[in-house]
Amino acid sequence: MAESLLTQRVDAIRRLARRGAAAALGKVVAKTRAEDLAAAMMHLHPPEQRLVFGQVREDSVAAVVLASVDPQDFTHLIKDLPVDRLAVLLAAMDPDDQTDALEHLDEETRAAVLQRIHGEEREQVEELMGYRPDTAGGIMSPLAFRLSEDCTCRDAIAAVQEVSDHEQIYYIYVENEVHQLVGVVSLRNLLTHAPSTTLNEIMIRDVISVTPQTDQEEVARIAGRYGMLAVPVVDEQRSLLGIVTVDDVIDVIREEAAEDMLLMAGVSEQETPNLTRTQAVLQRVPWLMITLGGGLLISEVIRRFNGVLSSDLILAGFIPIVMGMEGNVGIQSATLTVRNLATGRLEGRAGSTVIAEMGTGLSMGVLFGVLIGTYCMVRYQDYHVAAAVAIAVVTGMTCAALVGTAVPLTMKRLGIDPAIATGPFVTTAMDGVGLTIYLSIASLLLGGR
Repeated sequence: MAESLLTQRVDAIRRLARRGAAAALGKVVAKTRAEDLAAAMMHLHPPEQRLVFGQVREDSVAAVVLASVDPQDFTHLIKDLPVDRLAVLLAAMDPDDQTDALEHLDEETRAAVLQRIHGEEREQVEELMGYRPDTAGGIMSPLAFRLSEDCTCRDAIAAVQEVSDHEQIYYIYVENEVHQLVGVVSLRNLLTHAPSTTLNEIMIRDVISVTPQTDQEEVARIAGRYGMLAVPVVDEQRSLLGIVTVDDVIDVIREEAAEDMLLMAGVSEQETPNLTRTQAVLQRVPWLMITLGGGLLISEVIRRFNGVLSSDLILAGFIPIVMGMEGNVGIQSATLTVRNLATGRLEGRAGSTVIAEMGTGLSMGVLFGVLIGTYCMVRYQDYHVAAAVAIAVVTGMTCAALVGTAVPLTMKRLGIDPAIATGPFVTTAMDGVGLTIYLSIASLLLGGR
């Protein structure tokens, strides 16, 4: 229902923007949530985006739009904004969103905006900008609600009611007299205990936390594993620096999934609609060079076994089947391995995972080897060809499962993103390996015939 309403609203905004109907557009924009306006931006051309954004009257709404759009849409929206206006909108954002926005600005504009941010707010932003964007420090919010361990539930509830500058309060973080994080209390526990109870009595002492340098994927895994709405970020002295909230975790999951999809397709994550045709070509060429190199090697393999293929043309007809079956098994194994690596399910289980996948590949190979071999005998009455195809399918699918599992695990150990393994790399490798296995077996079985 909500998705259908959003689609209708986006369609209305798009039609009015293309017609340049500013007055009618303003009425629709005024009734639309900031998050939905941000979602609508990806369906509009840059001039239309700026027209729609210009109809947003409230600074708080405009700030949420800027914080929610993709980087390329953010660049389009601020293209004609005066620096003073941009500084006002960034000031309406939370510190972590301000940091993200500043990362998308050129150095000159960033410096000009920072000059217009003063006091503690500027210190927070500059501190966050000191961390890598893909770490806990880069995505955390410094606005964590913290109280002393000797504070009572009555005083804690009063403090929660008074606070107004925190993004979201999911937990109360309890500190000792030297401002070290020593516990955490949920709002539920706070409300279900007697008002005179101190936080020290009800807090969870085994606090799950991360450091500022922790990779954002690891933060997302921790939040998912323990069902946390916010993950505290602490330094070496256990001082609370900030929290990574659930909305940031969702953003991380979405970004990492999109990145993995692009890598699986052999496309750079930096490739956007803003790139020129030359830039897009240059970013895709390295991946296609892998495919070209693999194809040339495969052509050499075919030439090497030209005598076998010439003596029995039926063998050539089964090449697409053998390569296709093995390639699919390799991709399936690689995709499952990458997913399990991303979710932390393979910690300490690399060896057993490889063996399990090889067993699966062998089982599927036997099943399809029998099916294809039976078809070959019935259709061509050639037992040698049937045996060659069947054995090649069994052997090739087992090897495909091995390669599809081992390559991502190896890349992970070498510090390379394992998602690359499910793209052209594994596909090309399995084509070459599969064809070599098939023709080698055919040569052995048919060579003396």
